[in-house]
Amino acid sequence: MGQGIQQPPVEQGGAGSAFLDVFKVLFDPAAVFERVRARPRFLVPFLAIIAVQCVLFFVNLPYLEVAVKAQMATAAQGRPAPGTGMLVAFGLIGLIIVLALLMAVSGLILWVLTSVLGGGGEAKYTTLLSVAVYAAVPSVILLSLVGSIVLHMQGTSGLTSPQDMQPALGLDLLMPGAKGFMGAVLKAINPFSIWGLVLTAIGVTTTQRTSKNTGYTVATISFVIGLLIAGVFGAMGAGR
Repeated sequence: MGQGIQQPPVEQGGAGSAFLDVFKVLFDPAAVFERVRARPRFLVPFLAIIAVQCVLFFVNLPYLEVAVKAQMATAAQGRPAPGTGMLVAFGLIGLIIVLALLMAVSGLILWVLTSVLGGGGEAKYTTLLSVAVYAAVPSVILLSLVGSIVLHMQGTSGLTSPQDMQPALGLDLLMPGAKGFMGAVLKAINPFSIWGLVLTAIGVTTTQRTSKNTGYTVATISFVIGLLIAGVFGAMGAGR
């Protein structure tokens, strides 16, 4: 009976810690992923990421309008730029869809790699989806925050397209003129994405009880696949 009485507080705390773990994963990832191992949780951290991204979207909206107008002026002469309402509607919807697909695909890649390389253990997609969401915090939240600060410091003078709204914070600093596939790959290699790689390795190692070598192998392969995907989208954007 005594043990049964203590069950409800654990359940209540579990729901609350899922949000707090979005921040705790940055400095205590092993404890966060131990909780994920016991109980996969991806919806709450995903909603936290969406909330931060929506706030930053509105903070950066004036810059987005300038970037879109500049792109329209060079790519389609005489074609009017979309209004603010349309930009907000399509921007927010696109943001949510892209982030949802990004997390789903990242979780799928981790699940496949862990199933193949994890030593025969039974990998669960929901657990690895949770790992993918928490491991994305440095890139999706911290990088976005830092990028927004740099963007506001630089102003709108250098904006020629929405792609210019992410300042150079990674290897793209070494090749400022790089565009397309190479530009996207270099931009995706930055301190925050490397941080995410480390969190992914810790997450896989902790939740799947694999060796550190296996965890880092899975995380590195997943990272490289992500770079290739970013490069393909970068090449598609440059070809427009």
